[in-house]
Amino acid sequence: MHVAVYRFESLDGLDGGMAESPERYAKSRSGPASRQFAVEIDRSSGVGLVEQIASKLSEAVANGHLTPGSKLPSVRKLAEQLGVSAFTVAGAYDLLTARHVVSARRGAGYFVPQRGSLVSLVPEEARAEASSISDFWLSSDVFAHGRLLASPGCGWLPSDWYSDRTVISNAIRRVARSKPEQLVSYGHPAGYHRLRQHIARELSERSLTITPDQIVLTHGVTHALDLVVRTCLQPGDAVLVESPGYSNLNGLIARHGCKLLPVARGQDGLDLDAAAQLAQMHRPKAMFVTTVLHNPLGTTLRPTDAYRLLALAERFHFLIIEDDICRRFGTDFDPCLAAMDGLSRVISVNGYSKTIAPSLRSGYVACNRNMVEDILRTKMVTGLTTSEVSERIVLEVLSDPNHRRSVERISTRMTQAREAYRSVLEEAGLCLLAVPDGGMFLSAGWPVAPTKTCDARHIAEDALKEGLILAPGNFFHVSPPDRIWFRFNVAHQDTERLQTFLRRVPQRYGWH
Repeated sequence: MHVAVYRFESLDGLDGGMAESPERYAKSRSGPASRQFAVEIDRSSGVGLVEQIASKLSEAVANGHLTPGSKLPSVRKLAEQLGVSAFTVAGAYDLLTARHVVSARRGAGYFVPQRGSLVSLVPEEARAEASSISDFWLSSDVFAHGRLLASPGCGWLPSDWYSDRTVISNAIRRVARSKPEQLVSYGHPAGYHRLRQHIARELSERSLTITPDQIVLTHGVTHALDLVVRTCLQPGDAVLVESPGYSNLNGLIARHGCKLLPVARGQDGLDLDAAAQLAQMHRPKAMFVTTVLHNPLGTTLRPTDAYRLLALAERFHFLIIEDDICRRFGTDFDPCLAAMDGLSRVISVNGYSKTIAPSLRSGYVACNRNMVEDILRTKMVTGLTTSEVSERIVLEVLSDPNHRRSVERISTRMTQAREAYRSVLEEAGLCLLAVPDGGMFLSAGWPVAPTKTCDARHIAEDALKEGLILAPGNFFHVSPPDRIWFRFNVAHQDTERLQTFLRRVPQRYGWH
């Protein structure tokens, strides 16, 4: 092993550093720690020399050993002292410049930026703080900070649950070997053609006759829903939504200026009698529904309700937007509104965040030919094309036989986790809102009416202080619910800590 060290003696005279052996450096080191640090490289390390040098200098800036305005050693001097080529040091400095850790001044050298221009190098997660649970916190900040906390209220799977990492790694490598022009150019407006072909074949297996030109690829399901809302609805339009239902959707529709008409959904499915009355009174333009493994209840629509819903849409001339993201965790016998309707009044949206990886941000809209052009136009004016690189990776994963087995393993694991989680909640005194048919969610609470001083948000704020993220039932309703409940993600198994907290809630709020 060969290690070389370059020591910075002070914060003012940075060019006075010297190289020496690690042993001699350790013996000679003295004085305040804030005035000394070393750039140390190890040629036996698996990390490249450029990255080693850049990382060490980044740490020095972050820790205050290199203060704003400090000048770094010249490329030649640092290269000589570390025994590396000037190209290596120049590469490290270029990397630091690209990361905005240092700035280059022509003819003068490299400097640490002044405080006003220095972007904080402290990881965002280290500063994650929240004292209240709001809709915005749950729809935004939880994605930024939630992974540091126990997350029974989040909407994603733990990273080790997702599709086999080898499958994804192999897919990325295969895509990386593509021709450069295929990786850097704008994609097709509708999305990568071969992925749309694959999706069309997949949908045909559900008895849905469809061609690739009826599919528009998106940045996930939420983007797909946004495109549909922007294309098919106008401010002031009435829209039927499930209650409880997908929280981001309700916020999206409300921000578009539409009137939300909640239709109750529970153990017995949708209240279609109430839906018919609302449709008669308000003449809605659309209804948004999750047919399979509803979020947050985990229930699947019964075939009789599916037929009744399609009949209502035909009678009152409204569209049905079917969120199908959890179908891959369902059964072959689950109803599919898009197939039953032939995409006449139904628009189907789907994505891969639950089965491959949320980071790829890939999904799609499937609709009839008359709507495709309008949805494409909306997509282009609001965000241009989607990422063909991500779409190529998704196709590679979907084409790998191991992926199907991975999804089956996830589904089996969910079933096992769900039963265990249900026992945890019931032993803590909570009651299920509905018995789920599958999926990752359980919704449960107490038969207690919320008050101004105690509702699900207050309890969630107490949980957050103890490092637990809970998702209050309020988040999934258009108007406040009549009982205190939460949605739980069964894949996040910090159940002992959660159960301890939940057991204390009734006593803390004086219910018993």
